[in-house]
Amino acid sequence: MIKPRVLIDTSFLLPALGIDVEREAIEAIALFRRLEVYYLEIGLIEALWKALKLVPQDKLYRVKQGLEAIKRTYQLLEPPVEAYIEAIEIYHRGHRDYIDALHYTSAKNTNIPWLTIDNDFIEFLRNQNYPIQGIVLTPRELPRLVYLRKTKLS
Repeated sequence: MIKPRVLIDTSFLLPALGIDVEREAIEAIALFRRLEVYYLEIGLIEALWKALKLVPQDKLYRVKQGLEAIKRTYQLLEPPVEAYIEAIEIYHRGHRDYIDALHYTSAKNTNIPWLTIDNDFIEFLRNQNYPIQGIVLTPRELPRLVYLRKTKLS
């Protein structure tokens, strides 16, 4: 069975490392078994940066287990060169989170929708007339992706 593909934002990596996230992210993660899930190495590094600040040293085993699970379960996506350049352009247009921009441009250039809870960035993209449809997903839209794909394959 071919599963729908999705590129996940850093927020969806954090629970595997023992870091609490918003409920909507947890609910979306429950659907990941029905998806082919991709992550960016820079997103994993960002998640580890948060773990450095939030996870006590006596819980580092949890971070190790989470890293192993992420690498075993999800697929690493290498952004195309164009994605790096387009992310710089987004940065210069006013969005100062290069990692978000790289997730977005990677999704756009690979045709793998990006799952994010960053509504401020989505609004920035809309205001700057960047395409959203089919590129950016929110957790609220994720069940529809799973359901539509399942229906098309039936």
